Amino acid sequence: MSENSKKGYLVLVGGAEDKKEDKIVLKRIIGLNNAKNIAVIPTASEYPGTLGDAYYHAFRELGVETINILDIRTKEEANQKEFIEKLNQADLLFFTGGDQCKLVKAFIGTAFYARLLERHETEGLTIAGTSAGAAGASNPMIFDGDYQGLTKGAIHYSEGFGLIKDITIDTHFVARGRIGRLTSFLCSGYSKRGIGLGEDTGIIIAPDNVFEVIGSGMVTTVSTDNLSFTNYDEIENNDKIVLMGVQAGFLQPGTVFDINKWDVLKSGVQNYYTAPKETISTSKESFSTSASEFVI
Repeated sequence: MSENSKKGYLVLVGGAEDKKEDKIVLKRIIGLNNAKNIAVIPTASEYPGTLGDAYYHAFRELGVETINILDIRTKEEANQKEFIEKLNQADLLFFTGGDQCKLVKAFIGTAFYARLLERHETEGLTIAGTSAGAAGASNPMIFDGDYQGLTKGAIHYSEGFGLIKDITIDTHFVARGRIGRLTSFLCSGYSKRGIGLGEDTGIIIAPDNVFEVIGSGMVTTVSTDNLSFTNYDEIENNDKIVLMGVQAGFLQPGTVFDINKWDVLKSGVQNYYTAPKETISTSKESFSTSASEFVI
C-alpha cells in the first residue's frame, strides 16, 4: 500500500477462522495497522451476544486494548449516535458471520454505513468480515442455492455493501462445495468474476486492488469472461447449465493476486501486508475483561 494512500485495507475471510489457538488470521488482521480499538459487529448472527463474546476474548488474548461489541439489529439503531461514535474511535471494524441479507439490510442507507465508507476511503479504517461478513462486502451479493449444482435460478442475489466492485464473494467454499453455486451465478452475467474463500482463510485487499492470501486453506478465483459455450440464455429456471471455458485459479497462502489484471503476481511470500512495527502482544498477562471495554 502506498504511504500516501488514506484508504484502509479490506479483509475478507471464508468463515470458521481459528479463535482459540494460534489465531493466525485474526492476528494478521490486527497487524495491518496495529489495531488497538476494534468494533465487532455481530448483526448477521442469530446469537449476537454469544458470538460477540467469543470475538471479544479472542481479540483480548491478542493484546487488543479496547473491543466494543456493537449489537446493532435495525436501521434505527444504526443511526444512533452512540454507535457512530464507537465507529469513529475504531482502528478496525469486524463483521461476524451469520446471514448476509440480514446484515446488509440493517446497514444500507444508514448514517453508520455512510460514516463507515467515509472512514474506510479517507481515514485508513481497516474493514474485515468473515463468512456472511465477507459475502456481504460484494455487490451483487449471493445467497441460497447450496448443493444444487449448476442449476439456473437456484442462486439468489441482492445488493451488497459494494466494498469490492464487480466481484462476487462466496465463503466456506471448499467445505460446502460451493464452486457450482458461484459459477452458476457468474453465468447470469450480473458479475463475471468471483472469489471463493476457504475456511480459516482470507484475503487482505490493499487500496490498489492487490490481495494476499492468508490462513490455512485455499482461495479459488473463478471467471466467466471468456466462455466458449453456455446454454444459460436458452434454458428455463431449474434446468441444468452447460458451459465451457471457465477460468479457475487455486491460490494458496502466501499468494499475491492482482484483481485488476486477474493474475498472480507472486507466490510463497511471507507477510506481504504488515504494519511497519509489530506491537501485538500474545501474552496471557495482557488478557483483561474490564467491564468498561465490553459494550453490548
